[in-house]
Amino acid sequence: MGSLLGPESVVRVGLDDPDVRGAAVALPDRGDWVARLARGAEGGAFDPAALAEAPPEVLGYRAIWCATRYVHYGLPWDITGLRLESRDPGAGSRPWIVLVHGGSANFYEFFVTPRNAPGLGQFLAQRQNVLLVTIPGNYRPGGWTQCAEARAPQYLLDQDLPPEEVALRNAVYTNALVFAGLKDLIREHLDGDVLVVGHSTGGELAFLAAGDGDLGPRCGGRFLGWGSGGPSHWRRDWERATGRRERKLRELAAYPLVSRLRTRGAAEYARSGYVGELNPCDGATDLERSADWLAREARRRPNFKQVLQDVEHGAVVELRERFEGELRTAIAVAPGAMDGEAVVRDLLAPAPEPVVPWARMAWVVGRADRGHWNEGAEHLARERFVRDRFATSWPGVSAKVLLIDAPLTHYGHVEAPAALASILHRAVAWLVA
Repeated sequence: MGSLLGPESVVRVGLDDPDVRGAAVALPDRGDWVARLARGAEGGAFDPAALAEAPPEVLGYRAIWCATRYVHYGLPWDITGLRLESRDPGAGSRPWIVLVHGGSANFYEFFVTPRNAPGLGQFLAQRQNVLLVTIPGNYRPGGWTQCAEARAPQYLLDQDLPPEEVALRNAVYTNALVFAGLKDLIREHLDGDVLVVGHSTGGELAFLAAGDGDLGPRCGGRFLGWGSGGPSHWRRDWERATGRRERKLRELAAYPLVSRLRTRGAAEYARSGYVGELNPCDGATDLERSADWLAREARRRPNFKQVLQDVEHGAVVELRERFEGELRTAIAVAPGAMDGEAVVRDLLAPAPEPVVPWARMAWVVGRADRGHWNEGAEHLARERFVRDRFATSWPGVSAKVLLIDAPLTHYGHVEAPAALASILHRAVAWLVA
């Protein structure tokens, strides 16, 4: 593995590099206890609270299921986290890794693989304290039994809301709403410093945390990304610089109303390059592997996405008039307690500049992640673009891209979780040194 202490802005690391193998960790029971729990549940949608029954010495960590109800825009919401307290004596001196999934997913994706083998979170927790967060709506106790098109987000864990209320909540699903819950979850269940790692669509949350008056100091000027990109308004700039913006606008213009959901299927995953040769699912082609993956995860993985997640993730200010109009139509029939104007103010609001100066930043990305890396044209890569802008904006920051020089895609945590955990462990050691 290349030295993180050198002058290089992009450090290449292979899955078989000695430093990666040397940082590898083994689970005490090879993940068997969790695998049995998952196999015993319909569709693998096991009750995460049952993990508390496992002795920590068997898992290598103590698992605690956390759920927080909070009020935002005048409505109650539930956000959840699986807290993994490492048995490593040094874990308490390092920040908590707060890992937030991307769109259409939840904590299961970072805890077990599609075959119920140990996932990234289990490997990370052998050395780090970890919180695997599920954003509001994306976890349902027992999973979903309907087809993706008929599903509704589980915004409150203890009740199914009527369709008209679900539609309203879909429409007001801003980054600010999600971050408010994340902030309460962290304040209630974690002590000490944190590293908010937002994968994909969740990437914006790390920058919201850094700019927050309460969480910012706990971030300590450190950033760790895994397929995270940068603040959404910088993604807009990157798309303009690389000639991708017009296509993005055409795609978003064809999206459904903000009160509806966008379902995601195997064809989209294959087309987007989310499945590669290291994916553990069956199939001779990317489409076949995608179909097998989503079939294996059909019950516990939501496979839907609120429209505003994509709109804000892409900072689609060019279409603000359309989406604000749809938003105002949706909130016109909202209950009196709802603060509709706050939703409008939050729409497409960029992450603020952080109040804590950046000290060290590390983005981890797979070579085959087409949305975040461009092998052979590094200057066009999103992670490189964002890294360079931070280095220019904050001259004192040490900013690195850790490029995994292997065919890992955007879902490398599904493809090589143990090796990825080793690389992230090394990145954390550099960030806190």
